[in-house]
Amino acid sequence: MCTAHLTIMLLLMLQIELVRDREQQVNRMKVPEEHLLGHAYHTYQLISLDGTVYSEFQHNVCGRTIYAEGTVDAALFLARQIEQKDSQKLYNMVDVLKAGAMR
Repeated sequence: MCTAHLTIMLLLMLQIELVRDREQQVNRMKVPEEHLLGHAYHTYQLISLDGTVYSEFQHNVCGRTIYAEGTVDAALFLARQIEQKDSQKLYNMVDVLKAGAMR
């Protein structure tokens, strides 16, 4: 990895903000109150080194159901791979998605 990429990665990591205050989660981040005990709200901001380019993207998860369902889908996928005697030994969720193994 070149020095410039490492520097950028370190700068990005230094700017991570964890918001654990309930009031900020509801008012600033707009997390629904019914999901305060189980959510994942992430916003990514990418700014060029000279500040002339700015991009932002966000993904929000309310509740924990999707994680539980994904775990079950992955387990069923692995069971099928074992049943089919697949020689591959390492998988990730992209493999589960590509196989159309989500319920």
